Amino acid sequence: MHKALTVTAALAAVAAVSACSNPTGKAWAITYEVTAEGTGTLSNISYAETVNRYQNSTTKHELAGPLGLPWKLDVVIGAGEQAEVTAKPSAGTGVLSCRILLDGTKELAKATAPAAGQPVTCTKKTDS
Repeated sequence: MHKALTVTAALAAVAAVSACSNPTGKAWAITYEVTAEGTGTLSNISYAETVNRYQNSTTKHELAGPLGLPWKLDVVIGAGEQAEVTAKPSAGTGVLSCRILLDGTKELAKATAPAAGQPVTCTKKTDS
């Protein structure tokens, strides 16, 4: 009986680990920032986030505006996954810029929209 329980427990542990695509839970603390020249608001923003740090996948979230500027959000992105933020300006908003920061300080990516009224996207694939 003891041998059967040990084998059952070992199989359950193997099944639990194999169900995790990222068993170490390695992930990055990411900050998304969106700003604009002058004043304005965002009509829409979408961003990626790893909801479960033990799975190698990201979930895309979308927020409808008006959203105030500057806009900032802290998320977790799994190792080897794509961090991404896209912002669309409301009418009358100046040129948008975005940044992706590691641990709130180290700049990993930045971009500026080509003109006022145009969306901006920042992306960065995290290291494994």
